[in-house]
Amino acid sequence: MTESALPAESPASGAVKGAGGASLPTLLWAAASVVFATGWIVERRRRRLLETEKDSILWADRQPPGASIITTAGGIDDILPDSPNAAESARAIYVTAIGETTSRREATLIDLHELEGKLKRRRNRGDVIASTLLLQQHLADFRYTSPWVFLELRELYRQLAREKEWEVARAAFRKRFGQNAPAWDAPSTGDASLLDDAQLCDGLANEWPYREARMYIVRWMLGDPNMRQQCSGPPLLALGVYRDMLMVDGVLDEVMDTRTVPVDSLL
Repeated sequence: MTESALPAESPASGAVKGAGGASLPTLLWAAASVVFATGWIVERRRRRLLETEKDSILWADRQPPGASIITTAGGIDDILPDSPNAAESARAIYVTAIGETTSRREATLIDLHELEGKLKRRRNRGDVIASTLLLQQHLADFRYTSPWVFLELRELYRQLAREKEWEVARAAFRKRFGQNAPAWDAPSTGDASLLDDAQLCDGLANEWPYREARMYIVRWMLGDPNMRQQCSGPPLLALGVYRDMLMVDGVLDEVMDTRTVPVDSLL
């Protein structure tokens, strides 16, 4: 068969081909696949973010299966609400678990920063109840954590008028840190500043911007009793100072300098 015998390609058939010889249906299918895959990835990331923000103890009508909440019969009647609502009872039982947790875990700065981020998101939504549950969960999960968590919880309890629940948390604070937390009627210290405490500022400036500065922050955040000798028991800072310490620690991540060990040139 000669070349002249081959059927000529019509203009229409050339119009349905795209770059690289791909047909128009093929290109449309590929584009749809890309759009579908992108949508699936975005939705998956959204769902994963929602899952990570969920509280393990929900303000619901029943406790989730296997919840590690330990309570005793004595004392629980003092904080149970008058309402027979199951969610209210679960909340009151959960508050009691703050002081009765068997956890031996110690919170790290990473744990505290993650907690602060979750707390900010809930506050931005105006969800006081979810913020309260988040902090209660942390205090049940970590026996050794920062006094800052208790002070943040007190601010939320005051918004919810939960004085009896703060007394339970205050007793847990005394047991864990060996000193008294602020009383219910004590003024808030949320407006206090790190700059108001000369001892903290001087100590931090002496170690900045090295790893020693981070260890300095850790010891203050976790209430090391040796950090301020004149205090009886672990030092309790103002709420605003704890917040500033967390902020400064975040800055330290960007500027930290690792000290090198001097090398003897004669060796």
